[in-house]
Amino acid sequence: MRVENWESKLEQVIQETINKKTWRIGKNDCITFPVKCIEIITNIKVFERKYKSLKDGKKLLKELRSKDILDLALRTAKENNFKQIDISKAQRGDILYYNNRADLGGTLGVCIGNHIMFNWKTGINLLEKEKCKIAWRIE
Repeated sequence: MRVENWESKLEQVIQETINKKTWRIGKNDCITFPVKCIEIITNIKVFERKYKSLKDGKKLLKELRSKDILDLALRTAKENNFKQIDISKAQRGDILYYNNRADLGGTLGVCIGNHIMFNWKTGINLLEKEKCKIAWRIE
């Protein structure tokens, strides 16, 4: 269930992410951004593991018995009862997966309206929903 005033709280996380000057794996990246959004929307901590490098991230996936980010996202969604939805029905605050062939097998972003916001090493990127492969309703 989404918390009271989740919209303004989500907007604050979005703006903080946009305004950050540096991208840092484990602090300000394509996993920490959606995780922060989920936490602010639901008040549920879905992922608390720490990593400081790509090597750490790969090691963590292995420890969690996940082959890639998608595998971890599918398990996390199931554990938290986040329903998979049709991509066209994704709404503000929902999480989407995009296969960009990144080092960890894809990336996660947050629906901000008609676009999905991703926090990549190259900066903030907006993609149309239709380019994504999977969406989860966060509530």
